[in-house]
Amino acid sequence: MADSAVVARLGGGVVAAARLCVIVPAVFIVAYFLLAMVTPRAFVPVWVWTERAVVSAGIAGVLWIFTRHPWHSRRPAGLTHALAVSCLLVLPAVVTGFWPAVFGAFVTPLLVAGSAIVERLRSV
Repeated sequence: MADSAVVARLGGGVVAAARLCVIVPAVFIVAYFLLAMVTPRAFVPVWVWTERAVVSAGIAGVLWIFTRHPWHSRRPAGLTHALAVSCLLVLPAVVTGFWPAVFGAFVTPLLVAGSAIVERLRSV
């Protein structure tokens, strides 16, 4: 499974995991809207909370990956970019009105920027 074509195209290993943490919640927005339109109105809260759970899992995933690879110089190629663009998780958080995730989506990119600044200042 780890050597699948999709994982390889996403950068493999931890880079693919970080990218999937951002891609899956964004793509699930489409499923969220489709399910909300075709199911009875009573199911809409189920889909809203499912989307919120998916976004929360994405945020937790990129944060966990950052804690395993905090320094840019020791990260696999492409991981810094994947962690930095995790601010895109704001979109699915805003769609469902999940404000803790809106703010949480900026935590990992700010940590990535902060670690890059600290690492650069250390080398000076």
